[in-house]
Amino acid sequence: MSFLPSFLEEIRNRLPLSGIVGARIRMVRAGREFKGCCPFHNEKTPSFYVNDDKQFFHCFGCGAHGDVIGFLMRYEHQSFPEAVETLAAQAGLQVPRDTPVEREKFDAEKRLYLLLEKATAWFEEQLFLPAGKEGLAYLQSRGLADEAIRRFRLGYAPNDGQSLIRAMCRDGTDFKPQDLVTVGLAKKAEDRGEHYSFFRHRVIFPVGDRRGRTVAFGGRVLGDGEPKYLNSPDHALFHKGHLLYGLSRARTALSQGQPIVVVEGYMDVIALVEAGYSGAVAPLGTALTEDQMQVLWKLAPPLESRDASRDYSPILCFDGDNAGLRAAARAVDRALPLISSAQTLRIATITGAKDPDELIRKSGKAAFDGILKQALPMIDMLWNLSLARRQIRTPEERGAFTAMLRQRVNQIKDEPLRELYKNELKKRIDENFGWKPSAELRRGRNADAMQKPYMGSRRPPQDRHRAREKILLALMVNHPELFNEFGENFALVDFYTPAFEALRQKIVDLLSQGYEEKPTLSELRRALAASDDPFAYDGSRGVLDEVLSSSTYMGAGKAAHPDALLDDAREAWKAIWASIEEEKVEAERLQRTKDVLAN
Repeated sequence: MSFLPSFLEEIRNRLPLSGIVGARIRMVRAGREFKGCCPFHNEKTPSFYVNDDKQFFHCFGCGAHGDVIGFLMRYEHQSFPEAVETLAAQAGLQVPRDTPVEREKFDAEKRLYLLLEKATAWFEEQLFLPAGKEGLAYLQSRGLADEAIRRFRLGYAPNDGQSLIRAMCRDGTDFKPQDLVTVGLAKKAEDRGEHYSFFRHRVIFPVGDRRGRTVAFGGRVLGDGEPKYLNSPDHALFHKGHLLYGLSRARTALSQGQPIVVVEGYMDVIALVEAGYSGAVAPLGTALTEDQMQVLWKLAPPLESRDASRDYSPILCFDGDNAGLRAAARAVDRALPLISSAQTLRIATITGAKDPDELIRKSGKAAFDGILKQALPMIDMLWNLSLARRQIRTPEERGAFTAMLRQRVNQIKDEPLRELYKNELKKRIDENFGWKPSAELRRGRNADAMQKPYMGSRRPPQDRHRAREKILLALMVNHPELFNEFGENFALVDFYTPAFEALRQKIVDLLSQGYEEKPTLSELRRALAASDDPFAYDGSRGVLDEVLSSSTYMGAGKAAHPDALLDDAREAWKAIWASIEEEKVEAERLQRTKDVLAN
């Protein structure tokens, strides 16, 4: 029995060799590979290596060598067809028979791959011709050198709607205009018989499949045309909801210790790869789909083969504006039914720039490192998004909030994980929105309650103070105009958190110097890095990064965001300051009560 080469390749792509081998013998990571004792001869010192990137195993002791199919044939003593069928079932694939129809389909797909490759090369060539000078100038204005342009095979589609068709269908070629229509490169005019190019006067981004073969294109318009980005329509080789831009690099990146980072656009991916994040990928003009999440999770090795010190979860990176938060909320909703102990997500929010491309160009790789380090696990993002713009002041509001959270958690299909989420969120609700019985205070049974002011929450006081101090610091950094109005209070207040107190004093020193304009974040960073303050600021990860992280801007802290209106920031400051004054009054009252009881 014979099998189509494309089907065998799909098996190899879907099933990492380390997963198949690791389920049968014990292996450990060795750099970019895995190693263990060879199952095909007796040995005490490991000489058997598995390389997922190259999709082969090799034993330096006995010389055994092969791919995932060959391993199963040797280890399970199966024939080639048996091994293929076993692996196909594991990969969830239907085994196609090598019939004349299937062979014809394979030959047709091979021909379309060739057409798409020829078109990619033609677009590349146009970019460096006089007609492509506007496209080349645009890419160079985005900071791309010629080397990067060629590495990503960027191109240009001329405004002439016939030039690509003429180039692909000229005499001596095997292609017809209908072939270009089949792969989304051309369309047929409805009112006349001629064809015209789908992409015109656009910078072209080739989109590769898992093996890096071009299957589609994205086009960025030059000038003011609409839509700004245009993507190939779905066709036999391409389904935009199942593929990601940059996917062919991602598995290699993961094996090299790089995280998988999901961003929104082509230029974001290119900027991150150029900065050293080779695991950057992006959806193709749509929100991240469930199928794309599954594709990302399959890039990671199986649980038994993972390095316990690493987090293999893909990081979804969103803009910090309202649109970005809405996108994060959609991603959480889509991911909840799919997550398990073996597959989950982390979510990071960009601050200080509109997208990763701009952040890296403005502030460098260290700034993006800080964003990734602050990525929140799913449960934290679910909590923050659910809490945003909600007031939890009464038992009814608490009940509605609890019911809403329970409804969302019930979407998790993995039962053990669902129960863990329920327990953790119940604990958070009790800590943040619980009430102590007033009789307990009246009878004086709790000495700690007499010593510390009660804020209507069981959340530890140090946590409440820390959250409030973060918001005050972010308000003053992002809206320094407030210093003219509230600077005296800010200068006199004492923070409970030593690191935040040191940062507060430094900000007071800076803003007291009479800046005519808002000091930039880079100015603050330079000043903080040069200081001897005792909060261990290291230039890329420190207290200022924590204060300006996405977690600060959730709930009550949304007015501290740099994009918030100054009036909203002012009202937020007044509300927090009022709570501080109320704490002082309550503390004094409790102290008087304690003194009376003591006498």
